[in-house]
Amino acid sequence: MESLKIALATDWFFPSFGGIEYHVDELARELTKLGHEVHIITKEGDYPDEELPYPVHRFRGFFTLEKYHVTMGPLLLRDINRLYKREKFDFTHAHSIYSPLAVAVANLSAGIRGVPSTITNHSLVDRSSLHPVSLLILRSSLGRVTSFIAVSKAVKKETEELLGDKLKNRPVFVVPNGLDMDYWRPPEDKEEVKKRLGLEGTVITTVLRFTKKKGAHLVPEIAREIVRDGITYVLIGDGPLREEIEEKVKKYGLEGSLVLTGKLPREKVREYLWATDVYVSPTKYEAFGIATLEALATGVSVVVDGYGGVRDYVEHGKNGFLAGSAEEIVKYAKLLLEDEGLRERMGKYGRKSVERRFDWGTVIKEVLSAYRRTMDIFVEDYYPLYWAYLRIVGDERVKRSRYKGFRGE
Repeated sequence: MESLKIALATDWFFPSFGGIEYHVDELARELTKLGHEVHIITKEGDYPDEELPYPVHRFRGFFTLEKYHVTMGPLLLRDINRLYKREKFDFTHAHSIYSPLAVAVANLSAGIRGVPSTITNHSLVDRSSLHPVSLLILRSSLGRVTSFIAVSKAVKKETEELLGDKLKNRPVFVVPNGLDMDYWRPPEDKEEVKKRLGLEGTVITTVLRFTKKKGAHLVPEIAREIVRDGITYVLIGDGPLREEIEEKVKKYGLEGSLVLTGKLPREKVREYLWATDVYVSPTKYEAFGIATLEALATGVSVVVDGYGGVRDYVEHGKNGFLAGSAEEIVKYAKLLLEDEGLRERMGKYGRKSVERRFDWGTVIKEVLSAYRRTMDIFVEDYYPLYWAYLRIVGDERVKRSRYKGFRGE
């Protein structure tokens, strides 16, 4: 593919840190390595952007919801439109259909600037939790996005169901998150890492944000069923349920055996995974499960809730176990804790099962394929008022476009 000038748009970017933030950064770096010019479009934030290997454009909205890391406002769109006029992007890749900035930029790109756009859905939601009005707004707000990317088969299915007839035959490509497999590698000496971290015996690890959606409240319940002498449970993360979890640790007498590390940088997470014998994820609505994939890449057998995106790479009985409840998580975790040979076999197979499929070298080709296919199907379809404006001023784009009104009419 020829070199492209690509805009990556999202509310979620540094200085906040999480799955989408790291994914966007790594995607930008991989695209840059291949000779593409990448620009990040995001909300304002205090971060040393000049140290990044690509330009970052930050915009301030009329109001910002810090709790959800989103920003909105008409002046923000005016300024982003000016950026598009100046930079003349070839393609727009927005991130998260629940990011107001991402959705707005994807629509502005295709509906005003005439630049094809795709948006990645990084999430799974419980549809019963969506108010009918919210669902209506979601469907109508994605009207001029050219295509969609889903991080797993489960997310593809949900995206199609959420949009319903508003999808209008637009493609939904399945492209997983990528990992640097050289970085997320198995340890050279697991016992030496345990000693360095002050851990003894068999180690169980869970990495997640402390929220109900992630299932953090279940970890103390699981831990009290499987922790005994010679077993340490490490819980990495932080969030609004921290106080509740700390209270349960005291209530169940798990002090010293259930270790709460707080939120850690990625290099420290990797170190704890190197010391881990069994990885547990109680998250039910896991769109992809990047922490679980990182565990497999480092050679750790896993026990995860069997719903969602983890089914794309966790093979039940081969590199881990897919559980249907907290009780099943306990059952499978005990099985692994009692059988060291099984743990080792699953860990070795786990690394082998993901190292090529999810390496960035493979994933970036799938990303670019989705870009090319999106560009191939793109038809200029401007917003009605903007199309009328172009016609009044005699813009050349009118001759290339077809006025069809709002998509779906």
